[in-house]
Amino acid sequence: MLAEGATPVPMGHVQGKVTISVAEVDPVLRVTRREALEEPYRTMIGHMRHEIAHMLWWRLSLREDFLDAFRGMFGDERTDYPTALQQYYQEGPPPGWPLSFLTSYASAHPHEDWAETTAHLLHLTDITDSFVAAGLSSPELPHQNWDPYTEPSAERLIHVAASLVPGVNHVNRSMGLEDLYPFVLSDVARRKLAFVHDWLRRGAQGL
Repeated sequence: MLAEGATPVPMGHVQGKVTISVAEVDPVLRVTRREALEEPYRTMIGHMRHEIAHMLWWRLSLREDFLDAFRGMFGDERTDYPTALQQYYQEGPPPGWPLSFLTSYASAHPHEDWAETTAHLLHLTDITDSFVAAGLSSPELPHQNWDPYTEPSAERLIHVAASLVPGVNHVNRSMGLEDLYPFVLSDVARRKLAFVHDWLRRGAQGL
């Protein structure tokens, strides 16, 4: 819990600077925020990845060729952000949102759709990397020493990750725990994940 008189520090991103609140490691605070924001799978690392995703978008937006492509996939980020969030919290996500978005919050605004999608790409990549690092095997793995972080094909990475998470979920269920990754990857979500994967690789390689 926060010390008496301490000022809470919100997690967020502004112009390339990500702020992390270590208060979110407190389990009571984390559960309180999960319930208040109706985000049952909110975690510290998940929130960090979400905010880092905003920073990555900002960095890519400095490129002349990124914004048009982004708007074609996610929509126009120039839509009024505070108004969009207010509408989301008052009215909730649109009907049928799972067909187009990974999470309900992603439907609030193109910025949040990008951040949620990017965070989920990082989730799936790290789940797969941990699976390989633990020495586990699957016929879906390209080879024994395959590195998900260097995989150039977004489609292959997403396919392998999506094939592994049901088994991991079953392991959790055997202990009476919630699914580790309960999200459904619709066709639209897969295209968005591939878009993020390709642009992050392009940005990292200076292409």
